[in-house]
Amino acid sequence: MAQIQISVNCDRIKIDPERLAQAAERILNALDCSDGELSLVLTDDEEMADLNARFRGVAEPTDVLSFPMREGDFAEIAPHMLGDVVIGVETAQAMAEKASCSLDEILDLLLVHGILHLLGHDHGDPAEAAAMEALTMNLLHQLGHDPARFAWYRTDFSQEFKEG
Repeated sequence: MAQIQISVNCDRIKIDPERLAQAAERILNALDCSDGELSLVLTDDEEMADLNARFRGVAEPTDVLSFPMREGDFAEIAPHMLGDVVIGVETAQAMAEKASCSLDEILDLLLVHGILHLLGHDHGDPAEAAAMEALTMNLLHQLGHDPARFAWYRTDFSQEFKEG
């Protein structure tokens, strides 16, 4: 059984950490990582901007950051440790409003995206982007979401690659 630790560092928006833990466990099981350990942090835009500036050199908040533990010099020490996914709750709320989605839908989308990055998936070229997008939609479907609700994301995802 996956071990999931959740920290909520944003009290301005109501979040159900237990629902997210269950979603994370379902995602990890679907990806054959049922023995993995995941840390999920839900935070505000201020902390997200700080992390984004420190680790990506972009001094503004973002929706999700992933910090994989299976890469680098110390990956062999604890191979069951997948890493950390940090979600900017205020940015997620703004995304939900813009896309006419629920906050839970957006949080699940960002959780899937973050976990896929922890496992080495990327959108660095068109083929990788297409594969990651397809897997994302499949996992969202497994979580009970209608992938058609995320058509805006698929377009933005492809556009992000073209602009990135």
